[in-house]
Amino acid sequence: MSYSENDGRMEFTIRDIDGKTFNVMHNANLNTSHCSCKHFEMYGWLCRHAFVVLKDMNVDVILPAHIMSRCTKLAISTPMFRILDSISEECAQIDERKSMVNQLWSDLHICMGLAEKHVDHLVEFSKIIGAHKRKLVEYQESDSSGNNRGHVFESFLGMSAPSEVSIHLPTQSKNKGSGRRMKTNKEKSTETSNKKRKICKSCGERAGHNARTCPKKP
Repeated sequence: MSYSENDGRMEFTIRDIDGKTFNVMHNANLNTSHCSCKHFEMYGWLCRHAFVVLKDMNVDVILPAHIMSRCTKLAISTPMFRILDSISEECAQIDERKSMVNQLWSDLHICMGLAEKHVDHLVEFSKIIGAHKRKLVEYQESDSSGNNRGHVFESFLGMSAPSEVSIHLPTQSKNKGSGRRMKTNKEKSTETSNKKRKICKSCGERAGHNARTCPKKP
């Protein structure tokens, strides 16, 4: 390995075990390194050539410039695809609300555990919970009076319902034709088989022929 220095920037020439040569540019002021193998640009973490340079420069901590967010815990909370800022804010508010609810349940159980051994503490805690419950019921009733189904649709569509309805459903028209449905071949054959055959006047049988086409005609 060889290097040259120029204005705080050092260029290292590293030869690996395969005989390939790579150039690593190291900035001593910022403790940043860039290798000609482009491993960091392609994969998001430093290559072995840059680690050799950082080790020789006695760098113990990797700077945030060399740590991509997708390799940290932030990748879990960040969406994989681009979404609108408003949707992202709504998701953050939902997560914050869930966290607050969990914290309140935890505080409630802790308070119950601390007050259950003393009757006077239970009475005082019951009064506080009852007062807050009455307030929440009043808030719920006031909100439900203004949030009926019509208001929900108006807020969703962005417009209010007109005072007078001027558009009505059209009158239903009758389609052309007899109004009868088409019979299937099975229905036609059933009706044909159920019909009474005429009596032949020549032989007196119901064989589906008449006196003129009777096979027994002399």
